[in-house]
Amino acid sequence: AYMVGFLGTKTMGGTNNASPTPSISPNLPNAPKAEMVKITGGTFKMGRNDGDIKERPEHSVTIKDFWMDKTEVTNDEYVNFVAETNHPAPNHWVNGKPVQGTEKFPVRFVSFDDAESFAKWRSTRDGVTYRLPSEEEWEYAARNGSKNNLYPWGDKFEDANTVMSVSDSEPAIVGSKPNGRNFWGVVDLLGNVWEWTATEINAYPGSAAQVQKTAEKRIVVRGGSAHENPAKINISSTFRADVPVKQKEKNLGFRLVRSD
Repeated sequence: AYMVGFLGTKTMGGTNNASPTPSISPNLPNAPKAEMVKITGGTFKMGRNDGDIKERPEHSVTIKDFWMDKTEVTNDEYVNFVAETNHPAPNHWVNGKPVQGTEKFPVRFVSFDDAESFAKWRSTRDGVTYRLPSEEEWEYAARNGSKNNLYPWGDKFEDANTVMSVSDSEPAIVGSKPNGRNFWGVVDLLGNVWEWTATEINAYPGSAAQVQKTAEKRIVVRGGSAHENPAKINISSTFRADVPVKQKEKNLGFRLVRSD
């Protein structure tokens, strides 16, 4: 049996290395809106037979067309959600605002419910239905669909293409590694922050593994973060981890999708 629960850090209760200077109050009429990229559907091989037990076995999955945020949701967008709804701010912000200079960093210290609440707010704002990606959709995008690449940029790991193994585990501005983009132009699918999916952890069809169920639902997260050392942990587009639904981590954020 397995229960992943792996992010590489414990919950960090608001610790932040940046200078605690609150940013300028959000200008709500000019609130930033995420750029979305259309992912053309198809059939791909999910998982890998030579990976960890939780990544096996490889199996075919068919995905419909969908749209995906080009970047992870940023502090700059999330602060408008907090301001308009009085939703609790991430606990490392100062006076309900991100630290100045981090507006374009991925939002962090957000639970599954926080991400879903944000999706509901953004759906109302834009008049379409946003949601967290399914685990299948996320891997399809990260493997370039039927190309079945092991990484968004190809089949060989390249340190320069991802924000990983950072000494203080702090993420970078979204899109800072453009050579790490996938076929459709989505960036930071590997590294920067782990990303929530909409999928509860389960073993793949035909797997010999058994997942231990817990009182608190556990959700699959994907992609690794600035914390992980790729020389020690082989994080690829097939790598799976899971965390409790209420978990809030220094290295855990999200991006949204919508159906075509």
